[in-house]
Amino acid sequence: MDEADEETIDGVLRRWWLRAQLYRDPEGDRIHTAVRSGTAPGTPASTVLRRLGAP
Repeated sequence: MDEADEETIDGVLRRWWLRAQLYRDPEGDRIHTAVRSGTAPGTPASTVLRRLGAP
């Protein structure tokens, strides 16, 4: 952490918080499995970004 900038530290903490929330959710395993298998409801972020023309 000594050499990391604020943006890097913020990113690490955000990812940690999201994982902590997922692990805390009683449906977390089911949701994680659905996301990994492509059966979760919704549109993948990659598809949305492609539609928006993001690089």
